[in-house]
Amino acid sequence: MATTAFSVSLGVHTSAWCQRGGWFVNNAGWICGPENTVVVDTCATEVRSRALLAAARSSGYPGAPVVAALTHAHGDHVNGAGLVARGGGRVLATSAAAREIAAGPHTYPETFICCSGWGDITPPPAIETVAAPLSVSTGTVDVEVLPVPQTAHTAGDLVVWVASEGVLFTGDLLFHGMTPLALSGSVLGWLDALEWLEGFPAAHLVPGHGPVATPADNVTGTVADYLRWLLDAVADVDEPDFDALHRQACQRWPHWAEAERHTVNLRVAHAETHDYPLDFTGTLEAMTSAAGGAPIGLDL
Repeated sequence: MATTAFSVSLGVHTSAWCQRGGWFVNNAGWICGPENTVVVDTCATEVRSRALLAAARSSGYPGAPVVAALTHAHGDHVNGAGLVARGGGRVLATSAAAREIAAGPHTYPETFICCSGWGDITPPPAIETVAAPLSVSTGTVDVEVLPVPQTAHTAGDLVVWVASEGVLFTGDLLFHGMTPLALSGSVLGWLDALEWLEGFPAAHLVPGHGPVATPADNVTGTVADYLRWLLDAVADVDEPDFDALHRQACQRWPHWAEAERHTVNLRVAHAETHDYPLDFTGTLEAMTSAAGGAPIGLDL
């Protein structure tokens, strides 16, 4: 494992599993108890997912059944879900996410190469779909699994809320110190979802990528400002100079990693505001070109 992973205690029963790195390197976490251990997301590779699950089991209730709540369908968050299912655990996702996960795994070999190998990332044989707020008891706290009301980062996002400990796992609705990615969703819908997030009285926010945050960090506001900039940058232009806009984004947010995502997000915003289908393949090609050429090597 080339990049580091570590747990952050956010309460008596709740921990975040933070991974440092780039593409396909995400945050996850767990809420433990004698009746269930709820794991929020898994990881991109078998090795990383096994490390996460081992850490969750060793946190106090090693014999408790595992319930994996998947915040969305992207591989960095769900590729280990099959390990949970085949180990006797339950897997929860929205219906849109479940369909995409079942059709995978999606590793995009034309765009990415994982030199260390993915391992066993076979999708779970069954996923329980979450169409409305669902409460899962761990025997110590209640964990709320809440579908996002609209298409946002993807068409099938959910969040996990531990009200008793003030911890909100946001999935990729929030990126902290890293460039967001709108390839699978709606910029306008994402803005609405961020407003919805503001309604949670969270003391700790676990983003999909980047450090754990508090409300003082204003991560929600930062992501919202970025999304509004995307819309404003392309709103009145029929044929934007995406390269020039990409350079502007890099200048405005110089410290954000994975800057090649700006060119994706600008294209998504333009397609959405000008009402035409996104050229998915062409957008990926533009992204890999901005990253220095394909395939992008993954340090997993």
